[in-house]
Amino acid sequence: MNEVTAVARIKEIFTQDYQISADKIAEVVNICDELNETLSSQENPDFEFYLHFLQNLRLFFNSEFLFLRNRMNKALNNYHKVQEGISKIQSEFPDFYAQWQYDIDRLLLRTDARIQNLRARTTFEENDLAQAEILFTEAIKRYSNELEMEQERQDYYHYFDSLRNIYYVTGLLYDLRGKTTLKSDEMYQALRFFRKARFLGQESSNDDFNATRTHIIKLGLEKLEKQAESFFTTGVLHSENEAYNKASLEYNKSAQLYRSLRKIQSNIEYELQEQMQMSSYYEALAKDSMAKDNHEFAATNFTYAHKILDGMLSKLPGEELANSFKPQILYFNAMTMFCNAVVEYDQLMPEAMVHFTEATQVLERAKAKAEELNNTPLIDGCTDAINKLNSYQNIAEIMFQSDGLSEE
Repeated sequence: MNEVTAVARIKEIFTQDYQISADKIAEVVNICDELNETLSSQENPDFEFYLHFLQNLRLFFNSEFLFLRNRMNKALNNYHKVQEGISKIQSEFPDFYAQWQYDIDRLLLRTDARIQNLRARTTFEENDLAQAEILFTEAIKRYSNELEMEQERQDYYHYFDSLRNIYYVTGLLYDLRGKTTLKSDEMYQALRFFRKARFLGQESSNDDFNATRTHIIKLGLEKLEKQAESFFTTGVLHSENEAYNKASLEYNKSAQLYRSLRKIQSNIEYELQEQMQMSSYYEALAKDSMAKDNHEFAATNFTYAHKILDGMLSKLPGEELANSFKPQILYFNAMTMFCNAVVEYDQLMPEAMVHFTEATQVLERAKAKAEELNNTPLIDGCTDAINKLNSYQNIAEIMFQSDGLSEE
């Protein structure tokens, strides 16, 4: 083999497009081995440079193979060896370096970019996020330097590969920032760059795109969950202060958020939370109506609250959890009876006395079950309602003792 043929073969390997498939790279490594064997058998002093060059070229492609297979530590060690080997070529073969300067400098920039890229990924896996961000930024700079050189030489074989890497690593950088700051805006930027990289053939960006999209959804769900919990907590505080109208608004907001969460991700917990918030909403409306002496409307809302919780029982995962809601359902049923009895009382209907007694009995059962479960809020609610019922009963007894009223 003469020098012209050797140079042509090496040039052909060196100037081809970067391979993005591990299998294709393996084929190129085999070609390098065959050419190395051929050159080694020739007695030509000029071939010494090409042999050194070819060995480093083979090591670079082998590093690329390991890089694509995510064997990061081994790839990183090999890229460092490529740097050292090419630096020796620059110093030991200055004349040949002058002939191959563009190709060698481009290879050095790519090797340096890969090293920064791998270091960034390694530090990210070690959870050193601040250092990983710095290294991803450095990797982008190295790829950009290579891109500028390729653009000046109109080397579009390698230009688009550099651009692909810039897009992909920029996506990784934004994804890292999003996970660090928990800001979805950064992650949406990551999706944009992953999409660009994928358009240019970066297959691995598909997995990163899907993982980032899943993380965005997770962050959104967590944000909505926290907001829903906040509305519920505010509603409880308003209820404790007997500001029931304000409480109902907060419970309703919480229920609507859980409904939105359920649309985003089908989840039995979201469905149950929505129903619980709605039952609290109707309970607050009912108590607000009682405070305004509108017991008919209060009875209707206690009925709604009762039906919602009763309908939940079949969907609850486990008998123990279902049993924890039964005292609350009894309470709503008793409060419906209580309010209906008050309506009868207001209309001077003697059967109100019987219904007051029945409501009291159901409340006492609900209170007993609540005590078994240490449900303090429900115990207090039952106690308060029983005291009010006793007051109504005492007054009703006086009212309905009159024969005239009882005959009416």
